[in-house]
Amino acid sequence: MTIYSEVIPLAEIIKIYGAPGTGKTSKLIDLLRDELQNNELKLSDFIFLSFSNSAIDEACERVGVVRRSKVARYFRTLHGFSLMNLITRGIISTEKIRKIQRFGFVEGLQARFCREEGIPYERENGCASDAFGNRIFTTWSMILGEFYPKTRDLQKCLDILYNLNYTYGEIAERWLKFKELADSFDYNDLLIETYENGIEIDAKIGFFDEVQDFNRLEFEIVKEIINNLDKAYLAGDDDQAIYGWKGARPEFFLDFEGDELILNKTYRLPSEIWQFAQNIISQVEKRKEKTIQTIGKGGIVKILPKMTLKELLTFAVKTAYKFPNSKVFFLVRTNRMVHKAQSFLLEHAIPFKRLKGYSVWDREFVTAWNVIAKLRAKQQLTHDEWEFLIEHANPEIIPTEKKVVLSNLINSGCVPIQLFDALRRLPILDLIELRRKKDKKLLEKAWRPIEFSRINLYVDTIHASKGTEADFVFLTDAITPPIVSAINNGLRDAEVRVFYVGTTRARKSLIIAPLTGYRSFLEVVVSC
Repeated sequence: MTIYSEVIPLAEIIKIYGAPGTGKTSKLIDLLRDELQNNELKLSDFIFLSFSNSAIDEACERVGVVRRSKVARYFRTLHGFSLMNLITRGIISTEKIRKIQRFGFVEGLQARFCREEGIPYERENGCASDAFGNRIFTTWSMILGEFYPKTRDLQKCLDILYNLNYTYGEIAERWLKFKELADSFDYNDLLIETYENGIEIDAKIGFFDEVQDFNRLEFEIVKEIINNLDKAYLAGDDDQAIYGWKGARPEFFLDFEGDELILNKTYRLPSEIWQFAQNIISQVEKRKEKTIQTIGKGGIVKILPKMTLKELLTFAVKTAYKFPNSKVFFLVRTNRMVHKAQSFLLEHAIPFKRLKGYSVWDREFVTAWNVIAKLRAKQQLTHDEWEFLIEHANPEIIPTEKKVVLSNLINSGCVPIQLFDALRRLPILDLIELRRKKDKKLLEKAWRPIEFSRINLYVDTIHASKGTEADFVFLTDAITPPIVSAINNGLRDAEVRVFYVGTTRARKSLIIAPLTGYRSFLEVVVSC
């Protein structure tokens, strides 16, 4: 059994702080390249861990390796590294992996449990959801993340949850039994087993990104990894620690001893937006002060009077149409608000994308939309649209054997006008067999073609926007009762950081409005 301690690792430690837009991940990758060039080391001698998959993808792409390849076996999220470590050591079997995959991995298993229990649960971006099931899972993760390293006892952690909320405790205990019967595991199990069984790694230099997002249990594992290295670079920004819901506390990064490097130039934020963001984050007492050079003077910060979600969303839609070459974010605090915004946009057939979650306006649906719209408008289809139509044609209208003939015609570059006219006389909405039948109702509004690459409106949670940026950011100043309760129970600083992250996504304009029917974050927490 591994015994963790507060002893500072023997490895050389370099801590890298960077405000939004200063390029922390890029700096880590540059340092990795330097170490690779200046030392007689192979890429397999490096470990690159991050809280998010996006950072790992970026690192692999920029270094020029395939993720999960043998040479990049240590380029992973912490959960991914823990799973690999447990599989390699025979602690988790491949059979158990296959079982959890059949459930749709951890989120699928949680969804099934909640469905059987009759508990509301949202599978998309659960960290930002205030659905009852999501709140239970995230609270349980927070309890384990904070107290398991102290107690090393699952039952004691469960007792703490019972004392915090008896109903949560009952459901969490049923979840533990459900997992046991399913012979499966969740993300917490990966961390606990890794913590208890220790680390086996032959890397020499480590790079750790988004370190501010690790909770106590995760940070203890990070420290154990560092204990096995000669040198470690840790990058993060305590001001962007927005995962307080799972027990992440920036103090773990702030208090960790090592040499410090502060990146002092943002390539995103103009002066006015940076200053407004500083007014927000200055509400946090314990933080690393960062003086940076902004990308230039100016930028627009506009705080609007109270309005409805639809009114602010309409403003964002008009901005996206007015500036087709600019990216526009519409950011809210919870998934429930995202769903309300999506419902309004779908009702009016307004295309949008998500930053991390699902949007009906994916490439396949947009292609189907364009086929329908062009047939209605007597416009010629592109070669790709013809191929899509033939591949996805409803077999009740275009039999499979005829698809082969049509495909040969299309590939020969010959599309008879009679074929085009014949298709237009068929029931157009029934031509294409959709993956999601509910999308057919939306296709009833397909009268004008849409260019997928030109969809510039993004609707998502603030959490989903972390690590991204846009020219225009519409930020809803609205918090739900559970968030107000969290603020009143010691998570005030965490919510300040979430709002700060929202404000620092904007390259040119930041538009904020309190929403009718919600408490205002700026009024409840911040004096601006």
